[in-house]
Amino acid sequence: MARTIEEIFQAIQLARQSRPELAPLNSPSATSLPGMWSYVTATVLWAHETLWDRFRADVDRIVALAPVGTPAWYVAMAKFWQAGDELLVVNNTVGYEVGTSGPKLVTQATAKENPNTGRLFIKVAKAGSAAGTLAPLSDAELTQLRGFFDRVRFAGTRLEVVSREADRLQLTGEVYYNPLLDLASVKAAVRSALQRYLGQLEFDGQVYVSRLVDAIQAVSGVKDVLLSRVAARVGQAAPVVFGRVYETAAGYIVEEDLPGGNFMDSLTFVPNAS
Repeated sequence: MARTIEEIFQAIQLARQSRPELAPLNSPSATSLPGMWSYVTATVLWAHETLWDRFRADVDRIVALAPVGTPAWYVAMAKFWQAGDELLVVNNTVGYEVGTSGPKLVTQATAKENPNTGRLFIKVAKAGSAAGTLAPLSDAELTQLRGFFDRVRFAGTRLEVVSREADRLQLTGEVYYNPLLDLASVKAAVRSALQRYLGQLEFDGQVYVSRLVDAIQAVSGVKDVLLSRVAARVGQAAPVVFGRVYETAAGYIVEEDLPGGNFMDSLTFVPNAS
């Protein structure tokens, strides 16, 4: 960081005082020849140091904007992609022509490197039809996104880009509630609490059984909860039962939508007055 002119001027005076051969140049006048040369020199050095500070700031800014190929960079590029627009790569800079208006469909993305295969696994999703929901890219949109990454990826990086339907959560167990309350209202509140918990998960987050229980128990009128089976389904695959935590395959998860599988059908509400 550049020193002030006064700091440099005082440093010159201290250096002069330490040199016996310069002892005669000890006039206290600010307009003396030694004083004026000291001030001019201090001003020149200040300008020189200031220019170096500005040069360093320019270099730091260029470095900060340079692609580094980290997982976070790939996430940013997924959100930068514009559907239907031709990509321009000029002097290693990626962009789109001025005036292009292709939608930036990807609203959520994550990138993780598999240490066993060396592949960078990228999950993406777009906004769903209802506010606050997510949905997978269509096949055509996903093909475009993969083509985009083929253009911008770092050489030698092997990518796997996916966009899937939401995982489905299945719950089986008993919810013990105050029998003085309206059962339909308690059921609706429990369902809303569970959906709210799932909706607030970070993209590519994890589902914890203990927090599912906490969400149910936080509902007014619920006395106790006993979950006997917690499972998740990916696509048409068989559900996977988990005991503590589950990492979403799609990056997001919703209530099971198969007949008889939603929370109200699979949870048993037991009146409990104690």
